[in-house]
Amino acid sequence: MQVSYHKMLDEIIEGCKRDERTAQKLLYERLYPRMMGTCMRYAADRDQATEILNKGFLKVFTGIKDYRKQDNSGIEAWIHRIMINTAIDHLRAEIRHRHTDIEQTIYMEDTADVVSDLTVDEIMAMVNSLTPAYRAVFNLYVVEGYTHPEIAKLLEINEGTSKSNLAKAKVKLRKMIEQNRTVKTDEYGRESQR
Repeated sequence: MQVSYHKMLDEIIEGCKRDERTAQKLLYERLYPRMMGTCMRYAADRDQATEILNKGFLKVFTGIKDYRKQDNSGIEAWIHRIMINTAIDHLRAEIRHRHTDIEQTIYMEDTADVVSDLTVDEIMAMVNSLTPAYRAVFNLYVVEGYTHPEIAKLLEINEGTSKSNLAKAKVKLRKMIEQNRTVKTDEYGRESQR
């Protein structure tokens, strides 16, 4: 008799609530790919993403006793939310550490979408090279679907700063795209842009 995925997951969760290391390991391994993907969107590199992921799972294992399955979103959505919040906390600390004052940015007019023709890997590399403040706003707005008022509340900035950081992130991404374009010639010697 095969145990259903949800029943097995419920048993793993109950094991985690009892601080069973085997259950914690199973939950970590089962959710690692998705949660690492979430953390990579906010981190500058894989090492930083791993640090965020591990801090996030520490919060998960510490707080899982309070987890109650209340809706259809389940444990994965709960953990995903913890990972996003952990990434935001990490970015806030990084911003403070670098003495970057995201409150002093100047609002810039929003520009056209410059990333639509890029591959996911190209976008990720460019987004990861943005400053922590720009990267956080870009990810929250474009990837996670938050509104500027929600981003302002999460990052403890004003709404105008959120809009400005998004616009500046897009401008920086546009510049990166322009710098990475290569001029190639076709078989007839005509130049074509990549």
